[in-house]
Amino acid sequence: MTKNPKQGTDLLYSLIAQARNYSDTIIMGRGDPDFDTPPHIRTAAIEAMKAHGTDFTPSEGILPLRQAIADRVKRFNGIDVDPLTEVVVTNGGQEALFLMVVTAIARGEELIVPEPNYNTYADALKFANGVKVAVPTYAREDFRVDPERVERAITPRTRGLLLVSPNNPTANVITRTDMEALIALAAEHDLVLLADDIYDMFMYDGHQHVSTASLPGGKERTMTLNALSKAFSMTGWRCGWVVGPAPLMAQLKQFKAAINGNAPIVAQYAALAALTGPADDVERMRQTYIRRRKVVLDALDDMGLQYGMPHGGQFVFVDITNTGVGCVELVQRILDEQHVLIYPGSSFSAGLDNYLRMTFLQPEDKLREGLARTKVVMDKVFAEKGAK
Repeated sequence: MTKNPKQGTDLLYSLIAQARNYSDTIIMGRGDPDFDTPPHIRTAAIEAMKAHGTDFTPSEGILPLRQAIADRVKRFNGIDVDPLTEVVVTNGGQEALFLMVVTAIARGEELIVPEPNYNTYADALKFANGVKVAVPTYAREDFRVDPERVERAITPRTRGLLLVSPNNPTANVITRTDMEALIALAAEHDLVLLADDIYDMFMYDGHQHVSTASLPGGKERTMTLNALSKAFSMTGWRCGWVVGPAPLMAQLKQFKAAINGNAPIVAQYAALAALTGPADDVERMRQTYIRRRKVVLDALDDMGLQYGMPHGGQFVFVDITNTGVGCVELVQRILDEQHVLIYPGSSFSAGLDNYLRMTFLQPEDKLREGLARTKVVMDKVFAEKGAK
């Protein structure tokens, strides 16, 4: 078995590089949708290349797109923003999260991060010279963000609270009741709320997405990101946004202008077509994910593995404590022996050696094959454990 000493994002990129060496690799870790970008969006991009291919735009993006974003967050998320002063178009969700963190957190200030969480938030926080204060969540509670635990983590240096719902990697969805309690804490301690809504269109089992800024007391202290990557299968197009109060957005816009100016003009017009065109493809994608999710959960049950119920998003966070093997070792073994790429939990947060992140972003036949191959390794691991 290959030894892999890397950690965090470096570990993920190392595993991806190894997976490319196998012609039959099945990817069950990465978060990239396997659907094509809808045709009307591609057509809009072609037209934009002809008409606007060399144009610069304001660093905050073209006004028609900012208006479309304002319309979308009002209609879908219940957030009322001014497209002139409270919307900034970004180079995807990755830049959006970076901009939110550096806008909210100064040197030495603390950001409360429910964990597990998406690892790039920690990278952005390091860049800002901020301090991460981790608040644990647990599979036995479906990774609920407990307001009481959050309250205990607040100190005089706390400046912000990160709320990702549905969460990556756990797929937890914050309930309205818990969201209201978290907003009340933020108001009491004058915290900035960083809300990540990127999976807001993928909800399951009757669960409802609640945007932080849509609730009383939330809007005036919340920056909210989203992107076209997941809902419209536009991962490589690199177009997203942040909305929030004008004073915070003015600062965020300055960072945006200094880093790289405007998002690509062609991607902006493609995003405009996505937000103003038909949404049938998004619902078809969601229905497909519902079926695939069942395939994955049934297979995990068959393997004897526990997990937090994924109420939204595109992931399952799997508890492998009963295997007696650490996540990096197990992921590496599955990749070496069966050419299936799953992500280790420790790449998202320290201390998560007993978890794996699986996705359901492959056609059902590939998912079934990948899960069958994974079970071959799991059966060996359990047999070896029983033989000791």
